[in-house]
Amino acid sequence: MMRKIVFASDLDNTLLFSQKYAVETDLCVEYLNGMPQGYLTQDTPRYLEQIMQSALFVPVTSRSVEQYRRIQFPAACRPRYAVTTNGAILLIDGEIDRQWQQASLAAVRPWKDAFGEILQMLREQPLAKRFRVVDEMFVFAACDTPQDAVELKEALEKRSPLKIEVTGRKLYFFPPQINKGAVIPKLKAYFHADWVICAGDSSIDIPMLQQADVSIVPNQEMMSGIACRNVAACTPSERFYEFALKETIRRLN
Repeated sequence: MMRKIVFASDLDNTLLFSQKYAVETDLCVEYLNGMPQGYLTQDTPRYLEQIMQSALFVPVTSRSVEQYRRIQFPAACRPRYAVTTNGAILLIDGEIDRQWQQASLAAVRPWKDAFGEILQMLREQPLAKRFRVVDEMFVFAACDTPQDAVELKEALEKRSPLKIEVTGRKLYFFPPQINKGAVIPKLKAYFHADWVICAGDSSIDIPMLQQADVSIVPNQEMMSGIACRNVAACTPSERFYEFALKETIRRLN
């Protein structure tokens, strides 16, 4: 009997990347206010199509529903399912699964006061240039520089019960239940999957990578922090956006 396999992958800086890292042959699949925003390598659609012959491709992203819907995957590799909002929302053909969403809202409800408190703190912090609640599930903030984001985290982390994650110049304030690690057992149950391969590049992805049967990461440094028996790390000579897919194909064969 064949195993049912899910390929659960982060998007930004794992499969998708900004114009800053794009080369001439890469494919723009996302625009914001008419400007190029997100890219895939020219080979990514072919690799994903190959993966989707053997596994179910499910993006798992901290993007909001609106941000995820901006991505225009080529038809041959367009995923039917996606988990957005750091695990809080399941999309099926672009539409919200209400049962999954309601369960997440119930988990977040006790943290609403903490949301209000952190928003007030952010209003008082000059380093926080913009901030908002994302899909009712967590608080997001952005600074001018990565160093500002680190300083803002240090200023707030002992004042809030929310878990603070920093990626670049962005900060995320998560209730403990809203994390990518909680998604993996839910996906296994939802799809009756036997095996999950995960790819991710940041600290936000670590809970998901810890739960995976196979984890794919961008470097040896991140590899050392993953408590998973099967971990593959990209080498400096490769683009992680393609390594993650080629390694997934290798594991599926």
